[in-house]
Amino acid sequence: MSIAVRHITKTFGRFAALRDVSLEVAAGELVALLGPSGSGKTTLLRIISGLDQPDASPDSEIRFHEERVEGQAVGQRQVGFVFQHYALFRHMTVFENIAFGLRVRPRKERPSNQEISRRVRELLHLIQLENLESRYPGQLSGGQRQRVALARALAIEPRVLLLDEPFGALDAKVRQELRRWLRRLHDELHVTSILVTHDQEEALEVADRIVVMNEGRIEQEGTPEEVFHQPKTEFVINFLGNVNLFHGRVEQDGVRVGPLLLPNNHVAGVSGQVARAFIRPYDVEVHRDKSLAALPARVLRVQSAGPTVRLELLSNSGDSILAEMSHDKYRKLNVRKEEEVFVSVRDARTFMDDYVI
Repeated sequence: MSIAVRHITKTFGRFAALRDVSLEVAAGELVALLGPSGSGKTTLLRIISGLDQPDASPDSEIRFHEERVEGQAVGQRQVGFVFQHYALFRHMTVFENIAFGLRVRPRKERPSNQEISRRVRELLHLIQLENLESRYPGQLSGGQRQRVALARALAIEPRVLLLDEPFGALDAKVRQELRRWLRRLHDELHVTSILVTHDQEEALEVADRIVVMNEGRIEQEGTPEEVFHQPKTEFVINFLGNVNLFHGRVEQDGVRVGPLLLPNNHVAGVSGQVARAFIRPYDVEVHRDKSLAALPARVLRVQSAGPTVRLELLSNSGDSILAEMSHDKYRKLNVRKEEEVFVSVRDARTFMDDYVI
């Protein structure tokens, strides 16, 4: 079931939550709407579900597999919705929570009790909670409650599955486990799904495609690899992980930042044009070899707990620099706090100002 959203605008008083947003989701695709609070991602999700309505416009439309649905109520759209805080019925068992959407269908559409039981037990097996069907939500862990919420959404066999920050209320380890589980589940079911999140790592790990939103607009969309390694705007590169910012100017062979001549594979400007270079910490090369082409810096802090080692540096010009390297490389480098090192850069993403100096 494909989804097409075209020219959607939504305002609340003077605040524009969405500004002429258009988006397409292919059948069976899992798309993440990624962005900070207030970027419009949850508003877009609620409009797709029918919980909210867009501003009236002759150009706006929402289609599920070419069928226009913007005039349909929530129940008619056959959407499964999973909320951040589970929204389970506390007085109902796990079994009855999952069965709820089937039991409240109109009599003519309601499955038999035998069919409801079969469907619920099938979903209990799918979410790996077969032995907990008689428990109440208060007797479950946060991760278990969220799996029940997902099973309840799937019980109605939705055309589209919408997830609004589904793991936001969970601790880091449970979030990590559940997002891997969700990815495996999606690969098995192939339900067209849209996931709202502000967690960059979650979006990069789970989604087939990422839509980065900011201030009610789509900044960029593409595969996780595309949006991370080929960011089109400064907002995208800043939002997706740690980054160092350097100010420089364009030269014939690249961008000059003090003694550094940054790689020119992303440079498109005229000589003398003011530029801002964004550099990922893992693209910062730290060494002891003094060179006219390297930036002198002092080690402020070493963070060695974790899969990589991070060095916080301060350049002679007063710029803060974050570098990241393997533990093996750090042992070979063998630097300590307050020691002098030299910095060069493997790769940079550069954006230009409109003026020349």
